[in-house]
Amino acid sequence: MQIYPLAIAAAEIRHRRYLPKAHAFETQLTYLWFDPDQLSTFTRKSWLWSSSRWNFLTLDERDFLTMECGSIRQKVARLLIKRENYLLSHAASIRVLALPRTLGFRFNSVVFYLVFGATDQLLFVLSEITNTPWNERQVYIHDCRNNAAEHVPYQSHQFDFKKAFHVSPFMPMALDYRWRFSFSDQQNVIHMQLFEQDVLQFDATLKFSLQAITVPSQQHRYAVLKVLEPFRMVSGIYLHAFRLWKKKIPFYRHPKKEKGNTLR
Repeated sequence: MQIYPLAIAAAEIRHRRYLPKAHAFETQLTYLWFDPDQLSTFTRKSWLWSSSRWNFLTLDERDFLTMECGSIRQKVARLLIKRENYLLSHAASIRVLALPRTLGFRFNSVVFYLVFGATDQLLFVLSEITNTPWNERQVYIHDCRNNAAEHVPYQSHQFDFKKAFHVSPFMPMALDYRWRFSFSDQQNVIHMQLFEQDVLQFDATLKFSLQAITVPSQQHRYAVLKVLEPFRMVSGIYLHAFRLWKKKIPFYRHPKKEKGNTLR
């Protein structure tokens, strides 16, 4: 895949619920793809962008991986050493896929941090999930070093693991995840499936392509034309939650609300 330092990521998103009742929707959002080590460089090029104050668009390191302190690189490095006993080298590069803060408002259902080695080999993907309406965060770390599967023109990485974080009040905790990351120069796909006792309950797909940002006018245009993207994401979440409620989909309390249960 192209590892641009700064790019527009035009994404197509599809959610499909199969059980206990069918529900599906598709939407489009335009994310930013950026090198977190160059935030000050990017924000200096557009008067509509900033790194620490209110603006049309703000890329503030404090908005990301809030369970850790420091720069985004320091936060990623600390999580990798804690969870994977992996020391991030100075030659490694990081790219973030996220919606930026706009007009002072920031929300991402998931932010992806891709860690590349010195030869641009994908080493890790960190997925930082925020649940609604509790606004809690959980980071899953996917080790891509030894599980690549070549499917021309894609390179894919698949991970199966237990759900460990309550995301939606319309999904129980006792579920298994299957995540697949497929990357190429033309299009990138992140596909998530949820199983209950090997029966598929739900899947979500994010497809995106990258358009490099090379001149300030592209930054100005993104800041103005995509200023409502985080608002669109949140409103969409609540709209479809209402539709699920109308369909009488079972509602699951947050596990921390259950007496004597500390599971997240």
